[in-house]
Amino acid sequence: MQHVIEEPGDFVHYINLDRVPARKRFMETQFARAGLNSAHRIRAIDAGQDAALDQNGYVPGTGTRWGLKRSEIACFESHRLVWRQALERDAPAVAVFEDDVEMSAGAGAVITELLRNPSEFDFVKLDYSPRSLRFGAETTIGSIVVRPMLEMAPSAAAYVVSQEACRKLLGWSESYSDHLDDFVSLPRPGWRMYQCFPAVGVQMIWSASQTEVEAPVAASERTQDIKTNSGLDKGPAWFRVRRELRAATRKLYWRLGAQTRLLDQGGYVGYIPCADDLKV
Repeated sequence: MQHVIEEPGDFVHYINLDRVPARKRFMETQFARAGLNSAHRIRAIDAGQDAALDQNGYVPGTGTRWGLKRSEIACFESHRLVWRQALERDAPAVAVFEDDVEMSAGAGAVITELLRNPSEFDFVKLDYSPRSLRFGAETTIGSIVVRPMLEMAPSAAAYVVSQEACRKLLGWSESYSDHLDDFVSLPRPGWRMYQCFPAVGVQMIWSASQTEVEAPVAASERTQDIKTNSGLDKGPAWFRVRRELRAATRKLYWRLGAQTRLLDQGGYVGYIPCADDLKV
């Protein structure tokens, strides 16, 4: 069922730290380039503030990793803020951006079409990932070409998520120990996740335009802060061994014929193509 979206910007959000106004300016420019007249700024949780993480859902060992850095917990909790607000506003779907995403001029049309069809997906990733990945056969959501995501992706800086998906994500993340990227792209039963083909966004760290933007946009201030990125605990030996065994099992599955079958069925293995006006 298609929903009437008179102003898509009402359902577009970007997460930004108060102390990095250069990224706010950058994203405003990107939204204008994409043809979106407005977007809602979400005040990011600042891991540099001592009390900012007094209450959160991080519990070591409950997810794909054991320990998380303060900056990673703050990032996760900032996304949870958006999901919660989407439910409170009864939004059928929302688009979520981090504040360093270069956008294609066609991104606004893609987002608008996805927002009109929230019953057809849980999660649609809009951005490029800096790693070869596996995807299912091409399909469409409305008029937008997508492929099912079959494994975790190392980037989730731009995505559209349905209201029901926000409810699922909030429930699943009552306890977590995952990078946000891993968490939202973890294959789960009933989790309908797709990648936009081609990608209509790319984080500046991967963009060929990196040298053309202000320094705070080109490199993450969050990850360069020693205070918020030290003391990572990789967990006890049993947890690390279990994680390695699971990774080895996945690799063996694909090598023993699954990847060949995937390609025979119209799947795709490789880097996500980008829109023509984005370069990586």
